[in-house]
Amino acid sequence: MKIAAELVFVFAAWALSAAYPRNSTEPFSNVPVEQRQQLTARVGVYVKAYRGRKWNQLYDYVSDTGKGGVDRRAFIAAMKSEHGSDFAQMPDLQEFKPGRAEKNGSGFDIYGCGTAQREGMMFNGIAVMHALFEHGNWFFTGWRFTEFPNEPCEQLAHPNWQPDNHVKWDRPMEEVAHFKSKGTSFHIDSPH
Repeated sequence: MKIAAELVFVFAAWALSAAYPRNSTEPFSNVPVEQRQQLTARVGVYVKAYRGRKWNQLYDYVSDTGKGGVDRRAFIAAMKSEHGSDFAQMPDLQEFKPGRAEKNGSGFDIYGCGTAQREGMMFNGIAVMHALFEHGNWFFTGWRFTEFPNEPCEQLAHPNWQPDNHVKWDRPMEEVAHFKSKGTSFHIDSPH
């Protein structure tokens, strides 16, 4: 009996460790299995639109909260205003390699190695983007580096790494919020 009980314990421990890996190489292991592939694809197109400065396309990947109630025209104007070539308030995301996802409110904070460009200068380090599942798909509330100066990407490989501050994603993207604060007139969509 004692051997059988020990075998059951060992098997149960093995099953739990297999189901909940501590150092999983799957960045979206905390995301429901049936949504992981869709999230992976959406991260890719979000980054591609950002890298190409395709603000019209990016609008289609931004969450309702991230848009802050602005319509497509106002969103494009905000992005152009904040992401100029000669003078930019905000960096352009160039690359993002997801490392892990953590539940944060109704969505997930996705931490990874990010590369961004601002006024011709390149920056890289640990970045975070926030993903929400809404309207049957994944949308993003924004992204940013976790610290300034940027944390080296290698830190993310440490299982005990945690961000110093968790971002609150309950407001519009920084570009939209800054644009709105300038007092620029724009159209706000009515609530649905």
